[in-house]
Amino acid sequence: MRRATPLLLTGLILAFVASLAPQTAKADMRLCNETSYVLQVAAAARQGVASKTEGWIELLPGACENALADMPDDAQAYVYAKSDEAHAGEGLVFDGSERFCVASENRSFSVEGRRDCRRRGLIEADFAIVAGSSGRRVVDFTEKSNYGRRRARTAGLQRLLSDLQYEIGPIDGFGGERTREAEAAYKLRYSVKGNPKGEALLGKLINTVQSEAGERGLTLCNRTAHLIWAATAQLRNDRFHSRGWLRVPAGECTQVINESLIDRFYFYYAEAVNDEGRLLREAGRAKIWGGERVLCTKPTRFAIDGEENCLARGYDTHGFKKIDTGAARRWTINLE
Repeated sequence: MRRATPLLLTGLILAFVASLAPQTAKADMRLCNETSYVLQVAAAARQGVASKTEGWIELLPGACENALADMPDDAQAYVYAKSDEAHAGEGLVFDGSERFCVASENRSFSVEGRRDCRRRGLIEADFAIVAGSSGRRVVDFTEKSNYGRRRARTAGLQRLLSDLQYEIGPIDGFGGERTREAEAAYKLRYSVKGNPKGEALLGKLINTVQSEAGERGLTLCNRTAHLIWAATAQLRNDRFHSRGWLRVPAGECTQVINESLIDRFYFYYAEAVNDEGRLLREAGRAKIWGGERVLCTKPTRFAIDGEENCLARGYDTHGFKKIDTGAARRWTINLE
């Protein structure tokens, strides 16, 4: 997953409980997506030792949303964002170095405090500090192509059509004949009524992409009675890319790679935890699924490029298990 840095200006909206700062003036935050990806965003605010985190906010390309209303004016604001997991490919992540708890799935959550994340069924993520100490704070999420808000909407349309295997050429935010033909083909194939445009069309497209994502990729199924946290890795251009952590509840399955398996070999590591969020031990042995390929990880949600010098770069390491998927487009692993 490619790491990007959000352009931090002035703005975040965080709904703070009155007990956090009952007498202070209120501020707000504005989140704007100038990338070609649908983003899932979480926002946090801290005032002294008290903190609150809210998410996930689905942010369509070219759109803006408010978050965390009535944030105390003197609170420090933070933000974390990742591209929606339904997108094919590596995607984007916007992060920093301040850790807060988030839900591992794309569902609404509101969390007070930032300790004992795993014990509460959550995961830690590294948030970026939002510049500005008072008043409205605006966060513009951008990528290298620097689309701006208007072109980002077209680029988002192109990326979602590409996720559905339509040939649209380069994702440039300008559109053209290929994009128009792909859009028309999509509407015909899925019987889209009313000729939606703009955000309405993007909303229908992301719903389609999300519903079809399960038809491809790598899935982990938890056949135990315990919660499992998992990480995956793959080799791209002779370089390992590892990412985690993904929550796999007892008796359920979680898609951990969301694109067609174009490579033959993939890698994974998983560990079961007890009700306190600690590594589970059975007969004195840790309940883990791993192997000999040592790759970089970290305790929080991560996307790491490269396997070299993990400890020197401030990362942990785990031994990943190698799997041979042959020529399969889709693969399922049962963890027992």
